[in-house]
Amino acid sequence: MNYLVTIDGPSGVGKTTLGVLLAKELRSNFFSSGKLYRIISKFLLDNPSSDINNISLVIDVDLRVTLNSFSYKDSELYTKNINSKSSEIAKIKEIRKIVSDCLLILAKKSRSGLIIEGRDMGTVVFPDADLKIYLDADIEIRSQRRLKQSDNSETKADLLERDNNDKNRRESPLKIPQNALYINNSNMQMEEVLNLVKENLELL
Repeated sequence: MNYLVTIDGPSGVGKTTLGVLLAKELRSNFFSSGKLYRIISKFLLDNPSSDINNISLVIDVDLRVTLNSFSYKDSELYTKNINSKSSEIAKIKEIRKIVSDCLLILAKKSRSGLIIEGRDMGTVVFPDADLKIYLDADIEIRSQRRLKQSDNSETKADLLERDNNDKNRRESPLKIPQNALYINNSNMQMEEVLNLVKENLELL
């Protein structure tokens, strides 16, 4: 079956890791919505006079993203400046709509299912997903993970600031989706989390 599965939660809980593993198990596609915000941030930092209303964002069948004919390597998208800019633009209604519309088109084009992670995937973009997951973990655990992922460039204070921005923004704040499978993986191995998700998919 071609499942549509959303994975929401704060930074550092393992959404991408779970998404990649689950997509492999289901022979499905995986996509991180945060990549789109990072791409838009990179574009706006490089082109500060650009009008956000003239942004054209496209994801092709191979999950390659272009923005106004520009494309970026993943290595260009994970800097402290882009982290900060991403949190800033995520509050903008027009940008959230650009991202949501792009992801909805991606889901319609997908022929092998879609596993997608982010902050409002199960609450706003795909409220009728086959399975909605909310991953969580203690702040200390998440901080340790993010420090490793960011080569020590993203501190606990940075993480708390991002949490505050995500949970308190006016547009699509981070929250647990209705009827979501809530998993706190502070003391769980990712294999355990994956097995729990697969068990819930079998119940559908």
